[in-house]
Amino acid sequence: MALLDPSSTPPAAPRTSSEFLSIVIERIAHPIFVKDRDYRFVFVNSAFEKLTGRSADELAGKTDYDFFPRSQADFFRAKDTEMFTSGETIEISEEPITDADGQQHVLSTTKVPLRNDDDEVTHLVGIIHDITPLKEAQQALLESKVELERRVEQNTVELKRTQRQLLHKERLTVLGQLAAGLAHQLRNPLASITNAASVIENRLQDDRSSDSRIAIGIIKEEVQVANQIITDLLDYARVRPPIPQEIVLRDLVESVLDGFSIPTGIVLRRNIPLELTLVVDGDQLRGALRNLVRNAFEAMPLGGELRIVASLEGDEIAILVSDTGEGIPSDLRGQVFDPLVSSKPLGLGLGLTTAKMLAENQGGSLTCLDPLEGGATFELRVPLEAAPRSSQVF
Repeated sequence: MALLDPSSTPPAAPRTSSEFLSIVIERIAHPIFVKDRDYRFVFVNSAFEKLTGRSADELAGKTDYDFFPRSQADFFRAKDTEMFTSGETIEISEEPITDADGQQHVLSTTKVPLRNDDDEVTHLVGIIHDITPLKEAQQALLESKVELERRVEQNTVELKRTQRQLLHKERLTVLGQLAAGLAHQLRNPLASITNAASVIENRLQDDRSSDSRIAIGIIKEEVQVANQIITDLLDYARVRPPIPQEIVLRDLVESVLDGFSIPTGIVLRRNIPLELTLVVDGDQLRGALRNLVRNAFEAMPLGGELRIVASLEGDEIAILVSDTGEGIPSDLRGQVFDPLVSSKPLGLGLGLTTAKMLAENQGGSLTCLDPLEGGATFELRVPLEAAPRSSQVF
């Protein structure tokens, strides 16, 4: 074996080329080993000792089966046999090996045949590249990629949700502004119609014609319907920031019910513990409950049962408003709180929308629960002390 510069001799140079070659192999950073045709180790360098955690003396004359797990030894033996049989270099891009401490490494190994003067393969020379750090880096990169994709997907979902919310709020803003304008424009002609109907009714006092009285009654009834629609529009358009005050829930519920004439055939049941008090905007909570109660009455034109039950759950009060009406059509259940969505022929679909906005204005929530025995059940949750959320204010 020749030096790169034949004229130079390194200090303390080995006396023979064999000794020099041994030193070079010993200094190579990559693990190297030599096996004979009986698959026994006959030579290993320091890098191989370090990799396996076993000394050259310990390895000498032994086979893979003396040190490594059976599955690994079987794989090593198969590749060794393949090289001895073919007499060709074998490249193994990836294989595991377990060292003396039980630590697993990933190797890339080249197995080269060593021949004698008669061109017979007498030994196998293995040259190893420990690619464990590379595999760990690849795994870390893969995990980072998966995590990045997860975050991108999560952020995309969140972005879409935010976009939907912004679009929804924008539509609500426009609708609220339009509702407020229309309400003011319609109230005046409705007042004129009511006055005119009263004048006609007074003029017809001596007229016993049932047709005339029916016509006047229809006019007044439809004016009331129109006024209620306008009231819904104004309530929807004027959701203001809350003004919290301490209230007794039972008193508030009773004041809501006192504002209604209970329809014939409807049974009212309520369970509101007297000790339930909270700090919220009483007018807004009253408005939300009023809409829920009115919605329940309208859902039971032939009679039924209205139940109002309240309970303390943690730092919130849960109020259930249930009716035994026909319930909410399945195709509308997911849109029940959207404006302009209603199962009623003349409904604007603002009652539940407004109730939800009023509840959320207190830091609470309003949800439509899945029906168990028909009818509809709404759960209004309000914190014991109002924690206002961002509300829609016009």
